[in-house]
Amino acid sequence: MNVALYIARRYLFSSKSKNAVNVITAISVLGVAVGTLALVVVLSVFNGFESLIKSMYHEVNADIVVRSVKSKSFASTSYDLVHLKSIAPWESIQEVYEEKVLLRFEDQEQIAKLKGVQQWPSADSLRIEKHIFKGRSFRGSGNQDLAIVGQALAHTLSIPVDQYYMPLRVFVPNVSAKIGSLERPFTEGSWFVSGIYSVQATHDASYVVCSLGSVQAFLGKTQQVTSLEFQADDSNIETLQEDLQTYFGPDFEVKNRFQQQAFLYKVLQTEKWAIFFILSFILLIATFTIVASVIMIVLEKRKDISSLWAMGTPEHAIQKIFFYEGFLITLFGGGIGLFFGVVLCLLQQKFGFLKIGAQGSFVINNYPVEVQTADVFLIMLTVLSLGTLITWIPVRLLKRKFIQAS
Repeated sequence: MNVALYIARRYLFSSKSKNAVNVITAISVLGVAVGTLALVVVLSVFNGFESLIKSMYHEVNADIVVRSVKSKSFASTSYDLVHLKSIAPWESIQEVYEEKVLLRFEDQEQIAKLKGVQQWPSADSLRIEKHIFKGRSFRGSGNQDLAIVGQALAHTLSIPVDQYYMPLRVFVPNVSAKIGSLERPFTEGSWFVSGIYSVQATHDASYVVCSLGSVQAFLGKTQQVTSLEFQADDSNIETLQEDLQTYFGPDFEVKNRFQQQAFLYKVLQTEKWAIFFILSFILLIATFTIVASVIMIVLEKRKDISSLWAMGTPEHAIQKIFFYEGFLITLFGGGIGLFFGVVLCLLQQKFGFLKIGAQGSFVINNYPVEVQTADVFLIMLTVLSLGTLITWIPVRLLKRKFIQAS
């Protein structure tokens, strides 16, 4: 039996002769609990928003993308689709040609990206097609001059759907035109809009999606692609990424979903940990009340300290009593804060009682939260570490002022 811990527990939960000691102890526990609860809730909200953003980009970013590091495009003859299909049980492989263009519809103009896609298996639907809310896909009709556009882009250009009297005109610079020559400085093409999709704000405002063949013919880039996009049904993406890198060699870059949006994910993680350290600093300030609580208990128990010292109790054993006192306050307050923080987050997940706003257009109505086990352990470790560090201050004071004086 740990005598020091037993005495510390009796001191903490027994009634004190001075009411101020009870109040300060309660404030210490409450301060640690509130700080811990804030850490749990805020980090869980950040996790929720991060998962939401990842899910939004999941529909527009492939699991793995292959691009050339030496040029914008590469020949479709530089790879063998049959061999690529044998590397893994891919859900789909898309050949893509993407180009920045100027769009014009009647008197409206907008810079955007023209994306031509060709998918294997061709019978399967594209992920983007699942998000068409008006009109139909550009595939299946046999017409190479159809395209789908994002909702924001359609709104900017005031584009109607499924009309064939006014095409969407597309312009790219004519790189072969020379200054002073009679050649037109821009190459012009046209597509009719068959559908409008809404999947992710940035993508909706930037992309016109159509067949790969029509884009290659428009740009004069027959048998050229700018990237290959792979959707995998195997969770071991890292192994598949290494296999593809081995197949394509050093002249190509192979990126997974997170590497494609490396800056975005880095910003999300930086914001999360910045908030974590700020709240940890606030929690550190809150734990200073433990110093006051332990000192008040020491002052009240001076006779007990003298009695223990007189009976031959070692100095370090007496120190342990009050060290455990502060540690128990930290543990008790951290446990309460952790419990209510997790419960609050789980209730928000289930019932969504905290709304983002009553007005405006939002992707979701409720604050997203996601409690991660790793965060829970990190928070508790942080709370206990801070409490241990702060508790050592009054313990050192105890050694100098009371034990030695005895």
